[in-house]
Amino acid sequence: MKRARALAPLAPLAVIAATGCLLLSGVAFARTTAYVGATVHPVSSPPIENATLLVEDGQITGVGSDLEIPAGAETVDLAGRHLYPGFVHPLSVLGLTEISSVRGTRDYSEIGDVNSDVRAEVAFNADSELLPVAMSGGILTAHVVPTGGVFRGTSAAIRLEGWNWEDMTLSSSVGAHLEYPRLRPPSRGSDPPSEKEIKERKDEALKIITSTLDDARAYLKAIAAADSGSGPRPSFDAKLAALAPVLAGDMSLFLYADEREQIESALDWARDEEFSDVILVTGPDAAYLADRLAEDNIRVLLNGVHRLPERSWEPYDTPFTAAKRLHDAGVEFCIGDGGGGSKAPNVRNLPFHAATAAAFGLPKDVALRSITLSAAEFLGIEDRVGSLEVGKDATFIATNGDPLEVKTRILRAWIGGDEIDFSLDRQRRLYRKYLNRPQPGADSSPSLEGIREKG
Repeated sequence: MKRARALAPLAPLAVIAATGCLLLSGVAFARTTAYVGATVHPVSSPPIENATLLVEDGQITGVGSDLEIPAGAETVDLAGRHLYPGFVHPLSVLGLTEISSVRGTRDYSEIGDVNSDVRAEVAFNADSELLPVAMSGGILTAHVVPTGGVFRGTSAAIRLEGWNWEDMTLSSSVGAHLEYPRLRPPSRGSDPPSEKEIKERKDEALKIITSTLDDARAYLKAIAAADSGSGPRPSFDAKLAALAPVLAGDMSLFLYADEREQIESALDWARDEEFSDVILVTGPDAAYLADRLAEDNIRVLLNGVHRLPERSWEPYDTPFTAAKRLHDAGVEFCIGDGGGGSKAPNVRNLPFHAATAAAFGLPKDVALRSITLSAAEFLGIEDRVGSLEVGKDATFIATNGDPLEVKTRILRAWIGGDEIDFSLDRQRRLYRKYLNRPQPGADSSPSLEGIREKG
Protein backbone atom coordinates (compact mmCIF):
# COMPACT_ATOMS: atom_id res chain seq x y z
CA MET A 1 0.00 0.00 0.00
CA LYS A 2 2.80 2.39 0.77
CA ARG A 3 4.25 1.65 -2.63
CA ALA A 4 0.91 2.30 -4.31
CA ARG A 5 0.44 5.59 -2.47
CA ALA A 6 3.97 6.63 -3.38
CA LEU A 7 3.29 6.09 -7.07
CA ALA A 8 -0.18 7.67 -7.09
CA PRO A 9 1.03 11.27 -7.58
CA LEU A 10 2.86 10.10 -10.72
CA ALA A 11 -0.33 8.81 -12.36
CA PRO A 12 -1.39 12.17 -13.90
CA LEU A 13 2.11 12.55 -15.31
CA ALA A 14 1.86 9.09 -16.87
CA VAL A 15 -1.47 10.01 -18.45
CA ILE A 16 -0.01 13.21 -19.85
CA ALA A 17 3.02 11.35 -21.22
CA ALA A 18 0.85 8.67 -22.79
CA THR A 19 -1.41 11.30 -24.34
CA GLY A 20 1.62 13.11 -25.73
CA CYS A 21 2.92 9.92 -27.30
CA LEU A 22 -0.45 9.32 -28.96
CA LEU A 23 -0.53 12.87 -30.27
CA LEU A 24 2.96 12.53 -31.72
CA SER A 25 2.14 9.20 -33.29
CA GLY A 26 -0.94 10.63 -35.00
CA VAL A 27 -2.97 7.56 -34.01
CA ALA A 28 -5.26 8.93 -31.37
CA PHE A 29 -6.68 11.94 -33.18
CA ALA A 30 -7.07 11.24 -36.89
CA ARG A 31 -8.13 14.36 -38.77
CA THR A 32 -10.72 13.82 -41.50
CA THR A 33 -11.93 16.58 -43.81
CA ALA A 34 -14.54 16.42 -46.54
CA TYR A 35 -14.29 18.97 -49.34
CA VAL A 36 -17.76 19.04 -50.86
CA GLY A 37 -19.60 20.60 -53.78
CA ALA A 38 -16.72 21.28 -56.14
CA THR A 39 -16.00 19.85 -59.57
CA VAL A 40 -13.01 17.58 -59.00
CA HIS A 41 -10.50 17.16 -61.84
CA PRO A 42 -8.45 14.05 -60.95
CA VAL A 43 -6.39 14.35 -64.20
CA SER A 44 -6.06 10.55 -64.26
CA SER A 45 -9.78 10.29 -65.02
CA PRO A 46 -12.64 12.53 -66.24
CA PRO A 47 -13.89 15.44 -64.08
CA ILE A 48 -16.50 14.68 -61.41
CA GLU A 49 -19.17 17.32 -60.83
CA ASN A 50 -20.59 18.09 -57.38
CA ALA A 51 -18.02 15.76 -55.89
CA THR A 52 -16.62 15.04 -52.46
CA LEU A 53 -12.91 14.75 -51.75
CA LEU A 54 -12.17 12.97 -48.48
CA VAL A 55 -8.84 13.60 -46.77
CA GLU A 56 -7.57 11.85 -43.66
CA ASP A 57 -4.26 12.77 -42.04
CA GLY A 58 -3.00 14.40 -45.22
CA GLN A 59 -3.93 11.59 -47.61
CA ILE A 60 -6.84 11.26 -50.02
CA THR A 61 -9.17 8.48 -48.87
CA GLY A 62 -12.06 9.02 -51.24
CA VAL A 63 -13.07 10.84 -54.43
CA GLY A 64 -16.57 10.71 -55.89
CA SER A 65 -20.03 12.18 -56.16
CA ASP A 66 -21.82 9.75 -53.84
CA LEU A 67 -19.39 9.32 -50.96
CA GLU A 68 -20.64 8.98 -47.42
CA ILE A 69 -19.01 11.55 -45.16
CA PRO A 70 -17.66 9.94 -41.96
CA ALA A 71 -19.16 11.03 -38.68
CA GLY A 72 -17.18 13.80 -37.04
CA ALA A 73 -15.45 14.87 -40.24
CA GLU A 74 -14.90 18.56 -40.84
CA THR A 75 -16.76 19.78 -43.93
CA VAL A 76 -15.44 22.45 -46.28
CA ASP A 77 -18.01 23.80 -48.72
CA LEU A 78 -16.44 24.47 -52.13
CA ALA A 79 -19.61 24.70 -54.20
CA GLY A 80 -18.97 26.33 -57.56
CA ARG A 81 -15.22 25.79 -57.30
CA HIS A 82 -12.87 23.45 -59.15
CA LEU A 83 -10.29 21.19 -57.50
CA TYR A 84 -7.11 20.27 -59.37
CA PRO A 85 -3.91 18.55 -58.27
CA GLY A 86 -1.16 21.03 -57.49
CA PHE A 87 1.15 21.79 -60.39
CA VAL A 88 4.46 19.93 -60.49
CA HIS A 89 7.31 22.07 -61.80
CA PRO A 90 9.63 19.67 -63.68
CA LEU A 91 12.83 21.76 -63.65
CA SER A 92 13.59 24.65 -61.32
CA VAL A 93 16.17 26.30 -59.07
CA LEU A 94 13.56 27.30 -56.49
CA GLY A 95 15.11 27.30 -53.04
CA LEU A 96 18.59 27.62 -54.52
CA THR A 97 18.32 31.29 -55.41
CA GLU A 98 16.70 34.40 -54.01
CA ILE A 99 17.80 37.52 -55.88
CA SER A 100 19.52 36.72 -59.17
CA SER A 101 21.52 39.97 -59.15
CA VAL A 102 22.97 39.19 -55.69
CA ARG A 103 25.69 36.54 -55.98
CA GLY A 104 25.49 35.55 -52.34
CA THR A 105 21.89 34.37 -52.77
CA ARG A 106 22.64 32.13 -55.77
CA ASP A 107 23.47 28.58 -54.72
CA TYR A 108 22.52 26.66 -57.83
CA SER A 109 25.61 26.89 -60.04
CA GLU A 110 28.82 25.15 -59.02
CA ILE A 111 32.26 25.80 -60.52
CA GLY A 112 34.23 23.07 -62.26
CA ASP A 113 33.20 20.51 -64.86
CA VAL A 114 32.50 17.46 -62.69
CA ASN A 115 29.99 18.19 -59.92
CA SER A 116 28.30 14.79 -59.83
CA ASP A 117 28.41 14.72 -56.02
CA VAL A 118 26.31 17.88 -55.64
CA ARG A 119 22.93 17.22 -53.99
CA ALA A 120 20.28 19.84 -54.61
CA GLU A 121 18.13 19.13 -51.55
CA VAL A 122 20.80 19.85 -48.91
CA ALA A 123 21.24 23.38 -50.27
CA PHE A 124 17.48 24.03 -50.44
CA ASN A 125 16.32 27.12 -48.54
CA ALA A 126 13.01 26.25 -46.92
CA ASP A 127 12.48 29.89 -45.94
CA SER A 128 12.85 31.34 -49.43
CA GLU A 129 10.52 34.26 -50.14
CA LEU A 130 9.95 32.79 -53.60
CA LEU A 131 8.17 29.67 -52.30
CA PRO A 132 4.93 31.39 -51.17
CA VAL A 133 4.82 33.21 -54.52
CA ALA A 134 5.06 29.88 -56.35
CA MET A 135 2.44 28.24 -54.14
CA SER A 136 -0.09 31.01 -54.63
CA GLY A 137 0.31 30.33 -58.34
CA GLY A 138 -0.52 26.65 -57.87
CA ILE A 139 3.06 25.30 -57.97
CA LEU A 140 3.04 22.99 -54.96
CA THR A 141 5.84 20.57 -55.92
CA ALA A 142 9.12 21.35 -57.68
CA HIS A 143 11.99 19.43 -59.19
CA VAL A 144 14.98 21.32 -57.79
CA VAL A 145 18.04 20.98 -59.99
CA PRO A 146 21.67 22.11 -59.59
CA THR A 147 23.46 23.69 -62.55
CA GLY A 148 27.04 24.36 -63.57
CA GLY A 149 29.60 22.16 -65.25
CA VAL A 150 29.23 19.12 -67.47
CA PHE A 151 28.15 16.74 -64.69
CA ARG A 152 25.77 18.90 -62.65
CA GLY A 153 24.89 16.63 -59.75
CA THR A 154 21.67 15.01 -58.54
CA SER A 155 18.27 16.66 -58.21
CA ALA A 156 15.41 16.33 -55.75
CA ALA A 157 11.62 16.53 -55.77
CA ILE A 158 10.53 19.00 -53.10
CA ARG A 159 7.12 19.92 -51.75
CA LEU A 160 7.11 23.66 -51.23
CA GLU A 161 5.79 23.74 -47.66
CA GLY A 162 7.51 22.37 -44.59
CA TRP A 163 9.91 22.98 -41.74
CA ASN A 164 13.21 22.22 -43.48
CA TRP A 165 14.63 20.45 -46.51
CA GLU A 166 14.43 17.05 -44.86
CA ASP A 167 10.75 17.55 -44.09
CA MET A 168 10.02 18.82 -47.62
CA THR A 169 11.93 16.28 -49.73
CA LEU A 170 9.72 13.76 -51.53
CA SER A 171 12.61 12.14 -53.42
CA SER A 172 16.27 12.90 -52.86
CA SER A 173 17.67 11.21 -55.97
CA VAL A 174 15.43 11.99 -58.91
CA GLY A 175 18.22 11.92 -61.48
CA ALA A 176 21.74 12.81 -62.54
CA HIS A 177 22.19 15.79 -64.86
CA LEU A 178 24.61 16.02 -67.77
CA GLU A 179 25.15 18.90 -70.21
CA TYR A 180 25.97 17.63 -73.68
CA PRO A 181 28.26 19.98 -75.67
CA ARG A 182 26.85 22.26 -78.36
CA LEU A 183 27.81 21.46 -81.95
CA ARG A 184 27.20 24.88 -83.48
CA PRO A 185 27.43 28.50 -82.32
CA PRO A 186 24.34 30.18 -80.89
CA SER A 187 22.12 31.70 -83.56
CA ARG A 188 21.80 34.98 -81.69
CA GLY A 189 24.16 37.21 -79.73
CA SER A 190 27.21 39.30 -80.43
CA ASP A 191 30.55 37.77 -81.43
CA PRO A 192 29.49 34.10 -81.50
CA PRO A 193 32.36 31.59 -81.26
CA SER A 194 33.88 30.29 -84.48
CA GLU A 195 33.32 26.78 -85.80
CA LYS A 196 36.86 25.90 -84.71
CA GLU A 197 36.21 27.12 -81.15
CA ILE A 198 32.93 25.19 -81.04
CA LYS A 199 34.68 21.99 -82.14
CA GLU A 200 37.44 22.46 -79.58
CA ARG A 201 34.91 22.99 -76.80
CA LYS A 202 32.90 19.96 -77.95
CA ASP A 203 35.96 17.72 -78.04
CA GLU A 204 37.08 18.90 -74.62
CA ALA A 205 33.62 18.36 -73.12
CA LEU A 206 33.31 14.89 -74.64
CA LYS A 207 36.76 14.05 -73.31
CA ILE A 208 35.65 15.08 -69.81
CA ILE A 209 32.45 13.03 -70.11
CA THR A 210 34.20 9.92 -71.43
CA SER A 211 37.08 9.98 -68.95
CA THR A 212 34.77 10.63 -65.99
CA LEU A 213 32.47 7.74 -66.88
CA ASP A 214 35.45 5.43 -67.51
CA ASP A 215 36.91 6.39 -64.13
CA ALA A 216 33.54 5.80 -62.45
CA ARG A 217 33.16 2.35 -63.99
CA ALA A 218 36.70 1.43 -62.98
CA TYR A 219 36.10 2.75 -59.46
CA LEU A 220 32.89 0.76 -59.06
CA LYS A 221 34.61 -2.36 -60.41
CA ALA A 222 37.35 -1.91 -57.81
CA ILE A 223 34.72 -1.52 -55.07
CA ALA A 224 33.05 -4.75 -56.20
CA ALA A 225 36.39 -6.54 -56.18
CA ALA A 226 37.10 -5.31 -52.66
CA ASP A 227 33.65 -6.43 -51.49
CA SER A 228 34.33 -9.91 -52.86
CA GLY A 229 37.76 -10.02 -51.23
CA SER A 230 39.65 -10.20 -54.50
CA GLY A 231 41.28 -6.77 -54.40
CA PRO A 232 42.20 -3.77 -52.25
CA ARG A 233 39.56 -1.16 -51.50
CA PRO A 234 40.13 2.16 -53.31
CA SER A 235 39.99 5.48 -51.52
CA PHE A 236 36.50 6.93 -51.39
CA ASP A 237 35.72 9.30 -54.28
CA ALA A 238 32.41 11.15 -53.84
CA LYS A 239 32.23 12.33 -57.45
CA LEU A 240 32.66 8.84 -58.88
CA ALA A 241 30.50 7.11 -56.27
CA ALA A 242 27.62 9.51 -57.05
CA LEU A 243 27.50 8.17 -60.62
CA ALA A 244 26.90 4.57 -59.49
CA PRO A 245 23.05 4.69 -59.56
CA VAL A 246 22.83 6.16 -63.05
CA LEU A 247 25.43 3.73 -64.42
CA ALA A 248 23.49 0.85 -62.88
CA GLY A 249 20.24 2.07 -64.44
CA ASP A 250 18.67 2.83 -61.06
CA MET A 251 18.46 6.58 -61.68
CA SER A 252 17.33 8.68 -64.64
CA LEU A 253 19.90 10.55 -66.70
CA PHE A 254 18.70 14.06 -67.54
CA LEU A 255 20.54 14.82 -70.76
CA TYR A 256 20.65 18.49 -71.81
CA ALA A 257 20.72 19.17 -75.55
CA ASP A 258 18.83 22.00 -77.18
CA GLU A 259 19.48 22.19 -80.93
CA ARG A 260 18.82 19.53 -83.54
CA GLU A 261 22.35 18.35 -84.33
CA GLN A 262 23.25 18.42 -80.65
CA ILE A 263 20.19 16.29 -79.81
CA GLU A 264 21.03 13.71 -82.48
CA SER A 265 24.62 13.46 -81.28
CA ALA A 266 23.53 13.22 -77.64
CA LEU A 267 21.07 10.41 -78.39
CA ASP A 268 23.74 8.50 -80.33
CA TRP A 269 26.14 8.93 -77.43
CA ALA A 270 23.57 7.79 -74.83
CA ARG A 271 22.78 4.71 -76.92
CA ASP A 272 26.47 3.82 -77.27
CA GLU A 273 26.94 4.24 -73.51
CA GLU A 274 23.91 1.97 -72.94
CA PHE A 275 22.01 4.31 -70.64
CA SER A 276 18.61 2.72 -70.09
CA ASP A 277 16.63 5.65 -68.67
CA VAL A 278 17.28 8.91 -70.51
CA ILE A 279 15.18 12.06 -70.14
CA LEU A 280 16.02 14.63 -72.80
CA VAL A 281 15.92 18.20 -71.50
CA THR A 282 15.47 20.26 -74.60
CA GLY A 283 13.64 22.91 -76.59
CA PRO A 284 11.43 23.04 -79.69
CA ASP A 285 14.04 21.37 -81.92
CA ALA A 286 13.07 18.05 -80.33
CA ALA A 287 9.95 18.12 -82.51
CA TYR A 288 12.14 17.64 -85.61
CA LEU A 289 13.26 14.31 -84.13
CA ALA A 290 9.87 13.25 -82.74
CA ASP A 291 9.74 9.95 -84.63
CA ARG A 292 13.17 8.88 -83.40
CA LEU A 293 12.37 9.90 -79.84
CA ALA A 294 9.18 7.84 -79.90
CA GLU A 295 10.94 4.83 -81.44
CA ASP A 296 13.75 4.93 -78.87
CA ASN A 297 11.33 5.52 -75.95
CA ILE A 298 13.10 8.72 -74.96
CA ARG A 299 11.07 10.91 -72.64
CA VAL A 300 11.25 14.65 -73.28
CA LEU A 301 11.21 17.52 -70.83
CA LEU A 302 10.19 20.37 -73.15
CA ASN A 303 11.87 23.17 -71.27
CA GLY A 304 9.90 26.26 -72.17
CA VAL A 305 7.19 27.04 -74.71
CA HIS A 306 7.42 30.83 -74.60
CA ARG A 307 10.44 31.15 -76.87
CA LEU A 308 11.44 32.70 -80.17
CA PRO A 309 12.21 30.48 -83.17
CA GLU A 310 15.87 29.48 -83.35
CA ARG A 311 16.18 30.18 -87.08
CA SER A 312 15.07 33.09 -89.23
CA TRP A 313 13.21 30.82 -91.66
CA GLU A 314 11.11 29.06 -89.02
CA PRO A 315 7.45 30.03 -88.53
CA TYR A 316 6.77 32.23 -85.52
CA ASP A 317 4.78 29.47 -83.82
CA THR A 318 7.49 26.79 -84.04
CA PRO A 319 8.07 26.76 -80.24
CA PHE A 320 4.32 26.87 -79.57
CA THR A 321 3.52 23.81 -81.72
CA ALA A 322 6.44 21.64 -80.55
CA ALA A 323 4.40 19.95 -77.80
CA LYS A 324 1.64 18.99 -80.24
CA ARG A 325 4.16 17.53 -82.68
CA LEU A 326 5.71 15.45 -79.89
CA HIS A 327 2.28 14.30 -78.76
CA ASP A 328 1.19 13.36 -82.28
CA ALA A 329 4.33 11.20 -82.64
CA GLY A 330 3.62 9.38 -79.37
CA VAL A 331 6.48 10.89 -77.36
CA GLU A 332 6.09 11.04 -73.59
CA PHE A 333 6.74 14.60 -72.45
CA CYS A 334 6.17 17.19 -69.76
CA ILE A 335 6.44 20.97 -70.01
CA GLY A 336 8.73 23.33 -68.11
CA ASP A 337 9.19 27.09 -68.20
CA GLY A 338 12.89 27.35 -69.02
CA GLY A 339 14.16 26.53 -65.55
CA GLY A 340 17.00 29.07 -65.23
CA GLY A 341 17.85 31.27 -62.27
CA SER A 342 15.99 34.25 -63.72
CA LYS A 343 12.82 32.11 -63.99
CA ALA A 344 12.61 31.26 -60.29
CA PRO A 345 10.62 34.35 -59.22
CA ASN A 346 8.07 33.64 -61.96
CA VAL A 347 7.55 29.88 -61.82
CA ARG A 348 3.86 30.63 -61.25
CA ASN A 349 3.70 31.16 -65.04
CA LEU A 350 4.27 27.44 -65.70
CA PRO A 351 0.57 26.70 -66.47
CA PHE A 352 0.59 29.37 -69.16
CA HIS A 353 3.36 27.57 -71.04
CA ALA A 354 1.07 24.54 -71.12
CA ALA A 355 -1.85 26.79 -72.05
CA THR A 356 0.03 28.20 -75.05
CA ALA A 357 0.78 24.66 -76.24
CA ALA A 358 -2.95 23.93 -75.92
CA ALA A 359 -3.84 27.06 -77.86
CA PHE A 360 -1.61 25.79 -80.69
CA GLY A 361 -3.09 22.33 -81.03
CA LEU A 362 -2.12 20.23 -78.00
CA PRO A 363 -5.26 18.63 -76.46
CA LYS A 364 -6.16 20.55 -73.34
CA ASP A 365 -6.28 17.49 -71.11
CA VAL A 366 -2.78 16.54 -72.26
CA ALA A 367 -1.58 20.08 -71.57
CA LEU A 368 -2.91 19.90 -68.01
CA ARG A 369 -1.39 16.46 -67.55
CA SER A 370 2.00 17.75 -68.75
CA ILE A 371 2.36 19.93 -65.64
CA THR A 372 0.73 17.55 -63.17
CA LEU A 373 0.71 13.76 -63.54
CA SER A 374 3.17 13.50 -66.44
CA ALA A 375 5.68 15.68 -64.59
CA ALA A 376 5.23 13.57 -61.44
CA GLU A 377 5.85 10.39 -63.47
CA PHE A 378 9.06 11.85 -64.87
CA LEU A 379 10.25 12.49 -61.31
CA GLY A 380 9.15 9.11 -59.94
CA ILE A 381 6.73 10.65 -57.43
CA GLU A 382 3.45 9.78 -59.16
CA ASP A 383 2.48 7.71 -56.11
CA ARG A 384 2.43 10.91 -54.05
CA VAL A 385 1.30 13.82 -56.25
CA GLY A 386 0.16 14.72 -59.77
CA SER A 387 -3.46 13.51 -59.61
CA LEU A 388 -6.34 13.33 -57.15
CA GLU A 389 -6.58 9.62 -56.36
CA VAL A 390 -7.06 7.51 -53.24
CA GLY A 391 -3.78 6.96 -51.42
CA LYS A 392 -2.04 10.06 -52.71
CA ASP A 393 -1.07 13.17 -50.78
CA ALA A 394 -3.83 15.74 -50.42
CA THR A 395 -1.89 18.31 -52.44
CA PHE A 396 -4.35 20.29 -54.51
CA ILE A 397 -5.71 23.70 -55.45
CA ALA A 398 -9.17 25.29 -55.57
CA THR A 399 -9.91 27.64 -58.45
CA ASN A 400 -12.82 29.56 -59.90
CA GLY A 401 -12.26 28.06 -63.36
CA ASP A 402 -9.75 26.50 -65.73
CA PRO A 403 -6.24 27.06 -64.27
CA LEU A 404 -4.74 27.23 -67.78
CA GLU A 405 -6.69 30.44 -68.35
CA VAL A 406 -4.94 33.66 -67.32
CA LYS A 407 -8.15 35.10 -65.84
CA THR A 408 -8.67 32.15 -63.49
CA ARG A 409 -7.88 32.78 -59.83
CA ILE A 410 -6.33 30.20 -57.55
CA LEU A 411 -8.36 30.73 -54.41
CA ARG A 412 -6.92 28.19 -51.98
CA ALA A 413 -4.25 25.48 -51.88
CA TRP A 414 -3.33 22.52 -49.68
CA ILE A 415 -0.13 20.51 -49.34
CA GLY A 416 -0.44 17.20 -47.53
CA GLY A 417 -3.84 18.29 -46.26
CA ASP A 418 -2.53 21.52 -44.70
CA GLU A 419 -3.89 24.73 -46.17
CA ILE A 420 -1.37 27.24 -47.50
CA ASP A 421 -1.46 30.77 -46.09
CA PHE A 422 -1.49 33.01 -49.17
CA SER A 423 -0.82 36.07 -47.01
CA LEU A 424 2.83 34.95 -46.89
CA ASP A 425 3.13 35.73 -50.60
CA ARG A 426 5.25 38.88 -50.75
CA GLN A 427 3.94 39.84 -54.16
CA ARG A 428 0.35 39.72 -52.91
CA ARG A 429 1.31 41.84 -49.92
CA LEU A 430 2.90 44.44 -52.17
CA TYR A 431 -0.13 44.38 -54.46
CA ARG A 432 -2.46 45.10 -51.54
CA LYS A 433 -0.13 47.78 -50.21
CA TYR A 434 0.00 49.76 -53.42
CA LEU A 435 -3.63 49.09 -54.29
CA ASN A 436 -4.50 50.92 -51.07
CA ARG A 437 -1.84 53.60 -51.38
CA PRO A 438 -2.76 57.15 -50.31
CA GLN A 439 -4.50 59.04 -53.09
CA PRO A 440 -4.38 62.82 -53.59
CA GLY A 441 -7.61 64.63 -52.79
CA ALA A 442 -9.55 66.45 -55.45
CA ASP A 443 -8.53 69.84 -54.00
CA SER A 444 -4.83 68.93 -54.02
CA SER A 445 -4.63 68.39 -57.78
CA PRO A 446 -2.75 71.26 -59.41
CA SER A 447 -4.68 73.59 -61.70
CA LEU A 448 -3.65 74.33 -65.25
CA GLU A 449 -2.72 77.86 -64.21
CA GLY A 450 -0.54 76.52 -61.41
CA ILE A 451 1.28 74.19 -63.78
CA ARG A 452 1.92 77.07 -66.17
CA GLU A 453 3.23 79.24 -63.34
CA LYS A 454 5.70 76.49 -62.27
CA GLY A 455 6.63 75.67 -65.83
